[in-house]
Amino acid sequence: MEISKLNWIPLIIGFFSGGAFGALIKQFFDNRRNHIQSIGQTIEIKSFYDSDVNSLLTSQIILSGDSKEYKFSKLYTGTIRILNSGLTDYSEFTLGITCPENVKIIYIKPISTDRHHNVVFIQTPNLENQISSFDLILKPFNRKDIYSFDILLTTNDNTEILPEDIQLSSPHPVKWIEIVTTSKMILEVAKLITIGPISFRLR
Repeated sequence: MEISKLNWIPLIIGFFSGGAFGALIKQFFDNRRNHIQSIGQTIEIKSFYDSDVNSLLTSQIILSGDSKEYKFSKLYTGTIRILNSGLTDYSEFTLGITCPENVKIIYIKPISTDRHHNVVFIQTPNLENQISSFDLILKPFNRKDIYSFDILLTTNDNTEILPEDIQLSSPHPVKWIEIVTTSKMILEVAKLITIGPISFRLR
């Protein structure tokens, strides 16, 4: 039989409805899952109090711990968000947060979405335990899950704390990618806009 006379429609339907096509689809998604998975991150930091800016007052922020008070000349607030943008569901996902030695995290609070998503701290930063690095476990961390954390940081020198000072890591084979936030988008757009000088004349 000539190839041109073959009825291709039944053959194509048979292929797509048969096991061969299903096996190809399964192999495609298996290959994607076996690749290094992507985890999205965004870190925002802003100054809450800086004694250098308020040098005329020569004041400090005082926070009360369990047994004593702690004075701070510099305090920063921030938010950490991570998104499972890959194709793998994790029943447990270990996350590490690391800062330079001169930066101490004194408070962290997970923003829970529901009671079925939990955060277990292996080490917990607080006023009595001011640390630069610690680990925690997300239970679970499924596809499209988002975990957010409010943090409070301080530094014992004159350096400014930047988002780049907070590094996220994990023992899982993942690739960290940046999530573009609305505020970052506004800043990037502002950089592209040049406003010329405007002169005013009073009558």
